[in-house]
Amino acid sequence: MKKKVVQIVCVIVFIFSAVMLGQYAYTYIEVESQLNEVQQVYSGSVEKEQQEEAKEYAVRERFQELLRLNERIVGWIALNGTKLDNPIMHAEDNEFYLHHNYLDEENRAGSIFMDFRNDFKELGIHTILYGHVMRNESMFGGLSNFSDQTYAEEHAVISFDILYTSYELYILTAYKTTTDFYYIETDFTEESYGDFLNDITSRSEISMPIKVNTTDRIVTLSTCTISPNDNERFVVHAKVVEN
Repeated sequence: MKKKVVQIVCVIVFIFSAVMLGQYAYTYIEVESQLNEVQQVYSGSVEKEQQEEAKEYAVRERFQELLRLNERIVGWIALNGTKLDNPIMHAEDNEFYLHHNYLDEENRAGSIFMDFRNDFKELGIHTILYGHVMRNESMFGGLSNFSDQTYAEEHAVISFDILYTSYELYILTAYKTTTDFYYIETDFTEESYGDFLNDITSRSEISMPIKVNTTDRIVTLSTCTISPNDNERFVVHAKVVEN
C-alpha cells in the first residue's frame, strides 16, 4: 500500500514538473515570436527613414509605426552580435512592464523599460533601463557577459534610439551589486554626481578607455541575476554620445 502511494506521489510530482517546464518553455517561445514581429516593424521603418532623409518629423519615421502599436514605446536598444534588440517602454511606475510586453499584454518576461522618473523626450544626466535576465540571453539576459573584459571590448558600443534622437552608449563600467547600493539615483548636484561617477567606476569589474565627467550623461542598464538572492543585481553603465 505504501509503495503504491509513493508511486502515485511520484507520478503527480512528475506531471507537475512537466507542466511547469512546459509553461517555462512556452514563455520563451512566445517572447521570441513577439519580439520578431516588433523587430520587423522597427527595421522596416529604419530602412524607410533612411530613404527619406530629407524629411523631418517631430517623432522620427522609424517610430511612427511602433507608436501605432503602443504609444508607450519611447525608444529602441540593440547590441550587434547579441539577442538584445528591443523596444523600450515607459510607464507611470517601475512595476507595470516587469510583467507586460510591448503590447501591454500580461507576460512573465515583461519588457525593457525606462525608469518612470526619466524624461524620454530629452535625456537627463542619468537614464535607467530595466529588463529581466532571460536565460536564453534575450533582453538583458546577456548583460552579465560585460563582466568579461574581452566581451566588453568586443561589444563596447550599444545602439540607443529614442523618439527624437539617436545615440550610442559607450560601455563604461560593469559589476554585480545588491539593492543596498542605490545606483538608480536620478537627482544630483554636481558634487554628488561626481561622487556617484567615482563610486561606480571603483566598483567596475572591467576597465574601459571611456572617460566621464560631471557634464556627461550616462545610461544605466539594470537586471537581476540568476542567484537565489532576490536583492542581487548586475549593472552596466555607459556614456551617452549623440549621433
